[in-house]
Amino acid sequence: MADDSRYRTEDGTPCIDVRARTIEQLFDNRDPAPFRQRDLDPDLAEYLLAAGDDLHHHDTFRVVFWMEQACDATEIEAAVRAHFEYLIDRLRRARRRRRRTGQVTLLLAALILVALITLAQVAAPAIGGSFGAAVREGLVISGWVLMWRPIEVLVYDWIPARRERKVAEQLMRAPIDVRIGATAPSISPPAGASSGAPGR
Repeated sequence: MADDSRYRTEDGTPCIDVRARTIEQLFDNRDPAPFRQRDLDPDLAEYLLAAGDDLHHHDTFRVVFWMEQACDATEIEAAVRAHFEYLIDRLRRARRRRRRTGQVTLLLAALILVALITLAQVAAPAIGGSFGAAVREGLVISGWVLMWRPIEVLVYDWIPARRERKVAEQLMRAPIDVRIGATAPSISPPAGASSGAPGR
């Protein structure tokens, strides 16, 4: 379980605190795309995901932005929710692609495995002796090795992907507070910069 002492608690709810001077610090100004609501600063997005992963075992948590200068609070909330909604959609599409790739490669690996086992059964008697036995074992082992990657994709890879998607869903649903001109608590953990967001 993560160490919750790194995070402030407010009314019994853990908080992810982000300090910034201006609203521009929260966005990736290098991206010319017009969909600004999707363009959180990469360091900020990474920090929120890492903090969300730490607090994943809580039913809910709050994201609090401590802004030194006045800004539109609704713009920040809309940007955060749109960013993680877009991330969730990307993760789902990536999972579907990996599953299709795993299914195709599993079928291909199974065909190769059958071919190698058949070859092993033919080659071993033809070669004879210990060398023939070694060839047979080598072909069979090679066939099973080929099966490992598609099995890994279909059986194991979904576990970290599912956790990342669940964290992103929690962040998308999390209550968001924007506090302007207030002093940010010192317990807020650093994330690349003292503000919890990348400086500009």
